[in-house]
Amino acid sequence: MTTAHLIGIARAIPRRIEASRAILLALILTVIAAPSFAQSGLSGTYVSASPRSAEMIFLVQTPDGRITGRLESMTLDETGKTASSSFTVEGAGDGSTVMLTIRSTLLSLGSPPSLSGAFDGDVLNLSWQGGHRAYRRGTAEQYRAAVVDLERRSDQISAQTAHATAMENLARLTANLDGIEARIPALQDQLANAAGRYQRLYSRMHNRRRAQAILSNSPGQSATAIGASAEAQSYVMDINTVDLEVVQHRSDMRWEFGSARAIAASVDTYCAGFRATVGPPVCVGLADQKRRLERLSIAVQTEFEAIEAAAHEASIDVPPGRRLINNLTRR
Repeated sequence: MTTAHLIGIARAIPRRIEASRAILLALILTVIAAPSFAQSGLSGTYVSASPRSAEMIFLVQTPDGRITGRLESMTLDETGKTASSSFTVEGAGDGSTVMLTIRSTLLSLGSPPSLSGAFDGDVLNLSWQGGHRAYRRGTAEQYRAAVVDLERRSDQISAQTAHATAMENLARLTANLDGIEARIPALQDQLANAAGRYQRLYSRMHNRRRAQAILSNSPGQSATAIGASAEAQSYVMDINTVDLEVVQHRSDMRWEFGSARAIAASVDTYCAGFRATVGPPVCVGLADQKRRLERLSIAVQTEFEAIEAAAHEASIDVPPGRRLINNLTRR
């Protein structure tokens, strides 16, 4: 069976298998078909594994010393993320030394990375600029087992990170709600002050407008009428100032509640995976803080509804005479 025929078999593998895996399989089949290569020289599979990485080098050495093969690797960083890579290698070697060059279209332009090393029994020691690694003869199954272990550790780190983040966000949510709750008394005083100012300013504005309407129809009182109109307008500007203050208070509280809800949503996303089971303490704490959030939201909304009602009531012009008539008719 020829190498070309074996490569043809590899290419017939279903398309969902990565091309790099198909090439690796072809190389493995080559070694199976040519045991003299696998049993002598550098030909074979070499594996290196650590808590943070797993690597496999598959090499085929021809009788004239040329080497072709593939390097597969997976790394795990401190955040739990994994990264995989696959490169073609080529080079030459004798019974004890080896020189390899990594080939890949993913590498930046320039001189390709080179590896040099020594072969001693079942151990292949490779060095490159800034690093060194020892590989032992092994199998693809050993490499896969090391990869599975990295994936398992990745899941563990990710779960631990997610839990720690949820705990931090729950603490942030609690602090935010503490701040909102502490601010409510001051907000109540500010809105009560605004309600009193609405009542005074609208009353004075209405008085000046009534005076302006009467004076404008009185002989020789046009200048006084203009003055009354100007005073009424100044009160309108003061009312607008109070409006802006109330709007700012509302905007500030909306921002604080929006921030609290965003934090709660992030913790809720973490707790969504525990819906069918008893959730961890962080999720129980979230439920308590979400109830607190809604209670505070309703309390603050009630305050703003009250100031809106106060402003609307003050804006209605009820002349003193009309008010007296209304009081008399109710007796």
